[in-house]
Parts: sequence; C-alpha cells; structure tokens
Amino acid sequence: MHNVMNTIQIDKEVDLFEKNGFLGPFKVYEPEQAKEILKEVRAKSLDRSKALYDNHVNYDRHFDISTLSQHIAHPEIIRRLQAIIGRDIVCWRTEFFPKYPGSKGTEWHQVETFKYTTGNDQLVPTEQDENTPMELTVWIALTDATKENGCLKFMPGSHKEWYFDESKTPKTGRNEIYDPIASESTFFGYNYSEFKVDPNWEPDESKAFAMKMKPGEAVIFTARCMHGSYPNTTKRSTRFGMNSRYVPTHVKVYPNQTDFIEHGGHFDLSNYGCVLVSGVDKYNHNRFRTENNLGEKFPVPM
Repeated sequence: MHNVMNTIQIDKEVDLFEKNGFLGPFKVYEPEQAKEILKEVRAKSLDRSKALYDNHVNYDRHFDISTLSQHIAHPEIIRRLQAIIGRDIVCWRTEFFPKYPGSKGTEWHQVETFKYTTGNDQLVPTEQDENTPMELTVWIALTDATKENGCLKFMPGSHKEWYFDESKTPKTGRNEIYDPIASESTFFGYNYSEFKVDPNWEPDESKAFAMKMKPGEAVIFTARCMHGSYPNTTKRSTRFGMNSRYVPTHVKVYPNQTDFIEHGGHFDLSNYGCVLVSGVDKYNHNRFRTENNLGEKFPVPM
C-alpha cells in the first residue's frame, strides 16, 4: 500500500511539473539530517586538495565530498526524475548556492543547453521529445529558505515559451573573473537582461511563485522554466542550498570540449565524467566515473 501511495503522489507531482515547469517542495532529509550535511559540506568545501577543479567555483564537489557522492542518487530524488525524463539518467553537475545577508537577488533567467556562459552548448540532445525535458535540476535547501533570506522564485508555465535566448552573445560575463561582492550583476557576472528575446519585455512579478522551503526539502525544475531568487534582506540569516543537475543518457555532455572557462574559473575536463544514477547507458556519448576522487564508489544506479 505504501508503494501505491508513493506512486499516486509522484503522479500528482508530475502533473504539476508538466503544468508549471517545477515540482516541490518535497522532503528528502529530516531537518536535523540537512543540518549535518550542511556542517560537513561547509567544513570539507574549504579543502580543494581532492577537488576535480582547481578554482574558486564550487562545481562538482560530489567528486570529493562523500555526502554529496551519495546525495546525487538519493531515492526520493531519482524516483521523481524517472517519472519525468525516463529511467536512464546521469548526473552531470553539482554546485552550492550560499546567499548571505545583504546579498542581491538572482535575475530571472531561462536556459536549456547552458550555452550562455561560453557560447558553446554544454548539453546536446540526440533525441527530441517535446513532452520530455532534456535536463532537470534538483535544488535542495540545507537551511530555511524564506522570501526574506532569498528563496527561489519561479514563473509557473514559463517553460512552454522562450522569454530569453541563451544563444545571444552578452557584453559582460564571459572569460571574466567574477567577484560576487564587487560585481553589479546579480547573475554570476552576467547581465541576464541581455539575453531577453524582447529587450523591452518585463516579467510580471505578481505571477511569481516563491519557493519557501525547510531544511531537507527539495524542488525539481527544468531550467527552461524562468527562475531566479529574492535578495537576502535579513541581517543574520544565510540561505544555503545546493543543486544537482541531470540529463537522460541520450544527451551529450560537454561535447568536443577538453576544458572551458565559466564564471571566471577554468575547468579542465581531463578527469571529469558523468555519473550514472539510474538505468543504463546505451548511447556511449559520454565518459563516466564510477568512483569519486577519494576512491569511493558512487551508488549503484536504481
């Protein structure tokens, strides 16, 4: 009966995802578990000796932080991903999102192939299905996420239309060092308004959905769904979240690239590999890693 109820609940969530472009929040960890994960991530993230990349950007720390190596394949996450994009799934990126008191909000944005950062498609699908997204992001809160301390916001239904064009060439952002304190931009050194399809268009903030979350709760969304975050207007409340990004196995990840520069950091892909978190890979498009940089096995795919 428990499995039947889980299936019914996930079916309802998928219906909401198809309508809105996101689903959640849903519980992945108990609040106390989330606090322990945050404590470990904060402590271990300071040591980059085993990190995949030698730069200040916190990409792909699931390769050297054991908890994150396990987190990317959490069953509560994978079951929902399977329901949306099918059984064969890889994790291709992880990152942290701390928002400190006084931090700016993140501009509305909308992407799919993550081309905006370099001018090259970071993701290239080899199959097309207009009813199935080619990428999904799972954003999990490790602290309370409130409107006051900068929770995520989404524009429901916006995944069905392009308001931004990530193929445009921005005036700022690419190949530049991003200083999160000095930068006037709210989007990691980029001015995402430069990517608007219609430069004169402005989003209707009254339709925004504020994704308020408790520690241990997550949201799944397609990056095609217009999203951003509120500023942190508090004096003492840091909002900390982390995400993991997933694609079906038919998607090529970093095709024909040996390295790239993004958010001011250089990324050498020599030791990079996707992690299979569900099903099987029958395409052989991508390199895979079965162990992290600590010699620990990633979870067996569901």
